[in-house]
Amino acid sequence: MADEEDKKPSKEAGGENSLNIRIRDQTGEETFFKVKKTTKLDKVFNAYSQRKGVNATSLRFLFDGQRVRGDQTPQDIDMDDGDQLDCMLEQQGGR
Repeated sequence: MADEEDKKPSKEAGGENSLNIRIRDQTGEETFFKVKKTTKLDKVFNAYSQRKGVNATSLRFLFDGQRVRGDQTPQDIDMDDGDQLDCMLEQQGGR
């Protein structure tokens, strides 16, 4: 039990500035990224779109149902380690 308490602070101290996030697309496929809390999410969005072979401007990203802009950081939107961004293809029209 004492070992568990000793490991927790060191684990947090080592990963204080970075976190693992996942992006889940409409089909349920998940892609994982390790980013710093101060990294602009635009960098993640571009990397994701390159991996998927899709134009980054045709994708929309949501966190807890709210649209996320590329100029925001995980720190700005209060993301924690293991949080998920939802990725949607932009829809055109509506008639």
